[in-house]
Amino acid sequence: MLKTKSEAELFETLRSLLRESFRLQSEGSGRARLSQAVGYVDGYVRALIETGVADHATLLAVVRDVRAESRGAATRTIESEADRAVAAA
Repeated sequence: MLKTKSEAELFETLRSLLRESFRLQSEGSGRARLSQAVGYVDGYVRALIETGVADHATLLAVVRDVRAESRGAATRTIESEADRAVAAA
């Protein structure tokens, strides 16, 4: 019998893969090991998008949160041209 994971479990797996990738990068891990970890993240993200489990905005939020968790908050928020146009109107 095939057991499917809940969305929460899928996103926790993504968080775990991202944490490992960020950890390896901060420790100055070898290129081969880091590339493998990044490849796992990349493939997992692609699978989440292609199966319709997540959209780009949701995935970016997960990456942003895990990055902030491991490296601290971003230094500033960058707005797109569309955001600036809306703010100016």
